Amino acid sequence: MQPADRKAPTAPTPRLTERRQPRPGDLICGQCGEADPPTRRFCSHCGSSLIEAEVVAREWWRRLLPERAPAKAGARRRRADVGRAVVRVLRWSFLVALLGALGLYGLAPAVRGAVNTWALDRARDVENAFGTELTPVRPTAITATAEAADHPALLAADNAKNTFWLAPVVPRPPALVLDFGREVDLREAIVRIGDPDDFQAAHRPKKLHLVYPTGGSFDVELADTPDEQLVRIGNSAGAAKVEVHVVELHRSLRGDHVALAEVEFFAVR
Repeated sequence: MQPADRKAPTAPTPRLTERRQPRPGDLICGQCGEADPPTRRFCSHCGSSLIEAEVVAREWWRRLLPERAPAKAGARRRRADVGRAVVRVLRWSFLVALLGALGLYGLAPAVRGAVNTWALDRARDVENAFGTELTPVRPTAITATAEAADHPALLAADNAKNTFWLAPVVPRPPALVLDFGREVDLREAIVRIGDPDDFQAAHRPKKLHLVYPTGGSFDVELADTPDEQLVRIGNSAGAAKVEVHVVELHRSLRGDHVALAEVEFFAVR
């Protein structure tokens, strides 16, 4: 082969590789600037020692967390899958419990009454901690939408245990109207239901719906007992009157009227 036929050697074409993006904790090589994982002792790009390499700063909140050893192959994915499964179970459990609680509150009067009483008791505890005092409030006038001739509405607020208001339940549920002559903030009431001498002789109120001129209202659940019942009430601030509607009954097999022996209100002093 003649010298003129020989081809000059060509220089190798350098390959361009994408450099690793620096991450918190990486070691920056002082020779080439490569970002190396913190587990390396020599630069992956130029081979220089990383003993004096600069460390990429971590986020401030990560510094508060304890260091964790690197996860083994497959362990990180398993932990992530387990974590997601636990979160999913907890989320659905909370949703089912919430829907169940709302269903019980809406469909079970006993549960609703217990929840309302508990909430009012806690509110009363807070008020008592700050020294809130209650005092009886007497109506200056009391009327009813219906009443028996010998058992008028006045007998429901005369502080006597042997008298009672008696009213027919048709064509519509009866109601008392108590006028206090001034604005009050009612918080409690003592209620006695039925005929004191013959408890089963008439229907007894099971649920009272209180309505105030301010637009507020409140429901009171009553047990079927001749004993006095202390009930918590609310939503009456600024009202001078209250309408006491008998909306549900403990029914009697012998009577067609409803009997309410006594209702006494207590307000914030």
